Amino acid sequence: MDISKDIIGKKIKRIRLEKGISQEKLAEQIDISTRQMCMIENGNSYPSLETFINISEVLDIDINKFFNKNIGLNDDLRNKIYDLIQISDKKELKIIKDILMSLHKNR
Repeated sequence: MDISKDIIGKKIKRIRLEKGISQEKLAEQIDISTRQMCMIENGNSYPSLETFINISEVLDIDINKFFNKNIGLNDDLRNKIYDLIQISDKKELKIIKDILMSLHKNR
C-alpha cells in the first residue's frame, strides 16, 4: 500500500485535535520528542511501527480503519463522488485533483 507521509501526518493531527490532545502531550504519552511528533504530523517522517501503535492506542485509532482506503458504505456523497471519479477521463481527473488540492491548501 502506498500512503504518503503527508497523509499519515495529517490524519494523525486531525484525530489528535478532534480528541483535544496537544502535540506535546501526545509526544509525552508515546515517549517521543515533540520535535519528532511535529515531523510526523508535518509529513516529514513516517512513525516507526512501535510509535504508530502507541499513537493508535493513545488516540484510540483502529489501525485497520486508519489505512482503509475503501469508501464507507453509509456515505452516499462519497460514493457518488467516487463513482464519478471512476468514469472521469485524465483531463477531468487533473481538474478534480487541482480543485481538491486548492481546497486543502485553504483550510
